[in-house]
Amino acid sequence: MKIATMSRFALFVCVFVPGLLTGARQAVPGTAGAFRWLDPASDSQLWQQIQSAFGDELMPDEPKPGLNAHDVYGYKYVERAGIVGHSALVIISSRPSKVVSKDQAWNTYSSAFNFDLNTQRKSSIERAEHIWIWKFNSLARFGPSRVPDVTFNNVSCTECESGFLFGSFSYDDANSAWRVRSWGEGKDLVNEFLVGVSQSLYEVADTAGDRASFDCAYGPLDSSRPGFQDFAIRCKEFDYTETGRTKLDDSTLLYSLSNGQFKARRITEPSEVIAVTAKVCRPNSESWLCKLPPNMMMTEKQAAALDAMFLDAPMAWRELPHFQNLKPGMSMPEVVRKCGVPDELAGNGTMIFIYHLFDSSLVVIGAKDATGPILYENHLLKTGKSFSLISTK
Repeated sequence: MKIATMSRFALFVCVFVPGLLTGARQAVPGTAGAFRWLDPASDSQLWQQIQSAFGDELMPDEPKPGLNAHDVYGYKYVERAGIVGHSALVIISSRPSKVVSKDQAWNTYSSAFNFDLNTQRKSSIERAEHIWIWKFNSLARFGPSRVPDVTFNNVSCTECESGFLFGSFSYDDANSAWRVRSWGEGKDLVNEFLVGVSQSLYEVADTAGDRASFDCAYGPLDSSRPGFQDFAIRCKEFDYTETGRTKLDDSTLLYSLSNGQFKARRITEPSEVIAVTAKVCRPNSESWLCKLPPNMMMTEKQAAALDAMFLDAPMAWRELPHFQNLKPGMSMPEVVRKCGVPDELAGNGTMIFIYHLFDSSLVVIGAKDATGPILYENHLLKTGKSFSLISTK
């Protein structure tokens, strides 16, 4: 198993550190003021300067006896380079070869560096030396720095049940260098956020403490401080308990700058949770928190009622075939005996029972009450498509 060297945390970003600047500061043509990404064609001189300075880091690995072929990276390249003034953020990526097959696409890691264009001094970024499948997300203005944060996504490890992470590089104006953005304080201090998990993790989960489902909506949002942004993350997690049922944790955190630190405030009031969720949801988001109406996503307070409805019910099935032979007129107790206890209860008037499947799709069943016949049964895909599963035979 290959695991990222960055620190991980209980609830839920990454980056880098610099060296002291020496010598007189000289202006680099076209770099004063705002941060920008370099273009290899239009910024060919600067691009070549960076490639030359990182010649050792770009040297391909040589196969050695006893070394696994997966650990030999024959192609290394500058993934991205961004500059502000004379300071450059350099991302160097490595993979087994220039062209890789689809089944080898996972074996790519990146390393982040700080580079001074004037002094040629370079330094690796602490906690960003080995980042699996790094992908630039967006620029965000979280703090008072004139330079925006560089946010990104990556995975925690490969060849394992990986977690999907969100991180951010921030710029230190005082030292003209980049570093890891830290969030929170004290025991809640984190450097990256868990925003998703691989589907394979669900398929091996069946004991107390294992995850049955995990879904997040997250992103920057406008702050009360003009010109700056806060960061919000809402995650719904279902964990198996000793009874085989799932326990829901629906957590919404809002990070805002206070006295130079990003501090978290937990949001619990339903209307504020819904409003924050709507603000961070992107049009192309795959999160169910962004796709379903609020009344189907605010279900935590109904968990106790759901537990009381189906005492001694079996553990829920997580594969679609178990839900494909229900018939009109079946009662919810019959459904539960066949399919297991639902994960969520939603709805006003009509009760909506929700099951989370291994493939991150949902089965949604409507009934007038907990004992009466079911009214509908739909399979909801994250693509937005919905199919009726009720058999008419």
